[in-house]
Amino acid sequence: MRAAEDGALEIARLSDNAAVGVVELEPRPDGVFVRRLEVAPEHRGYGAGSEAANLLREAAAAGGARVLRAWAAPNLGLSVYFWSRMGLRPLFGDGPNGGIAFERRLQG
Repeated sequence: MRAAEDGALEIARLSDNAAVGVVELEPRPDGVFVRRLEVAPEHRGYGAGSEAANLLREAAAAGGARVLRAWAAPNLGLSVYFWSRMGLRPLFGDGPNGGIAFERRLQG
């Protein structure tokens, strides 16, 4: 991942450093909230999103974050599967914008 011009992070393909996706994060007092993790449709299915999520989790834990949170938009059913596969559990109640909120405890 590398910094993008708009303050987000770009997901870069290792073979040629081409941007294949974007990540937007929001620091929280107890951890990090993943506002957006998106891989371009033509680059999906090769593990870029999973690798980005794993790197985010490792960096957040190393930085002292106690929890990693994310959300799945109500119109993107695969997001629910993705975040569950990444070890985050769904939270009760409505998430942001009617989606489903997820979290994973990192420490303590």
